Amino acid sequence: MFLGNYYKPGGYIATDCDMRMDHACITVRDVDRSIEFYSKALGLKLLRISVLNPTPGTEFKNAYMYSDGFLLELIAAESYATQKQSPENWQKTMRGSLGIAHLGMRVRNLEVAIDRLRAAGATMVGEPFQVAKETTRILYLASRVGGKISYARKPGKKPWRNAVFLDPDGVVIELVER
Repeated sequence: MFLGNYYKPGGYIATDCDMRMDHACITVRDVDRSIEFYSKALGLKLLRISVLNPTPGTEFKNAYMYSDGFLLELIAAESYATQKQSPENWQKTMRGSLGIAHLGMRVRNLEVAIDRLRAAGATMVGEPFQVAKETTRILYLASRVGGKISYARKPGKKPWRNAVFLDPDGVVIELVER
């Protein structure tokens, strides 16, 4: 998807921009440990590992993992990097800081996915919760979307079921059964 338009109240504005989403990146303490975790917990596959030397005297490791059309970069954090505070509930976990807040993963069976993340060493934050049509207001602005994201329509008779986890570095992972 190339981003050639941007939204402004009243509609989309066309631009000459030739840009598309490439990947998301998270910083981790140990790239190898995170490769193992994301393989076991989310079923991501390892694409590549790199050792980068962007400037003299600077060296760090990163890895790219993938699933379908999703590409996730794991990059080694600086030694002084701090871990986010571990909030007591999913609302504060998801909305308690600025920047990329979480990785959202669509799952077919929430219970199976919960067991898989727990077995891989993830920590559940709070209890699973539901998003139901009676408690959700959604305003759609796009008239058509590609098949890859058409699943994000409003909850129907069956509510969406969600659970929130922390990976070993405190990165938030949201599981969504739609």
